[in-house]
Amino acid sequence: MNSWSHLMDFGVIHPLIYLECRGGEGPILETLPTIINDSDFGAIEIAPIKNPEVRQKAKALLAQSQLQVVYLPILPVLLEKLEPGSADVDARRIAVARLKGLIDEAIDFGCVMAMVQGPLDTAPDQREATTERLIQDLQELCDYAAARSTKKQLFITFENFDRDIEKKRLIGPTAEAAKMADAVGRPNFGLTIDLSHLPLLNETPAHALQTAGRHLIHAHIGNCVIDHPASALYGDFHPRFGHPLGRNDLPEVVDYLQQLDNVQYWTKARSRLGSTPILSMELRPVPNEENPQAVLANGKRTFIRAWAQVKA
Repeated sequence: MNSWSHLMDFGVIHPLIYLECRGGEGPILETLPTIINDSDFGAIEIAPIKNPEVRQKAKALLAQSQLQVVYLPILPVLLEKLEPGSADVDARRIAVARLKGLIDEAIDFGCVMAMVQGPLDTAPDQREATTERLIQDLQELCDYAAARSTKKQLFITFENFDRDIEKKRLIGPTAEAAKMADAVGRPNFGLTIDLSHLPLLNETPAHALQTAGRHLIHAHIGNCVIDHPASALYGDFHPRFGHPLGRNDLPEVVDYLQQLDNVQYWTKARSRLGSTPILSMELRPVPNEENPQAVLANGKRTFIRAWAQVKA
């Protein structure tokens, strides 16, 4: 028995460890068992699966596992260049319709939450109007999820990104994400705070987690590269912990876990969600250089060592 399952479920973002699956294709059914069969994992985050037959097989496999599942519409937003909140009426309509379809898939999977993000940043004088449209779209998606949910309520969780480094999304600073969440004002809406994004936002874990406040319903640990602009990993590419160019390693994970304790994430998120809160690791092997299994083990070891220090 591990020492954290009474507080939270430790998870992993499957399509980053197995990059071939990021677009909803690739060896999904072949790689899921690696995570499913590891009892240290209580949660898994998966990309929307394109093939309906593969999707149903994955659903059956995950249903057998007792893992909590987080669905990642955030990936189609990025890969398909969807534009929720867009000033272009057609682009906005397409984005909302696509996201509603992905919400239906998440509900079919029995997911606890579906993760989304905002559009690319706009000119400064257009941010307020774009944010207002995004708020309206998020309200519509939350209401849709609430109406469609049957056995369990699907939560919509929003992840903020850098505005000027690499992802360059509209909603960057955590203070703006929290203000947006206030405006969305839906009981099934919250925020994901990702350790790997904080150096890119020039924020500390203490600041970000306290600022997210009551909206914090989901957490990620990961790494990023910000000190080496010439690197192919510059930005939000989630290298393994201890990567020589990376910013986050064991001390940063220890601090993040301590700050999660300080804001009472484990109890407050449980109260909001009505289920065990999730902390997932988001790491990806460097293509053609690193082994997915080694990077998966790297993340687990780093988390276990950090947890032991925080809970000593």
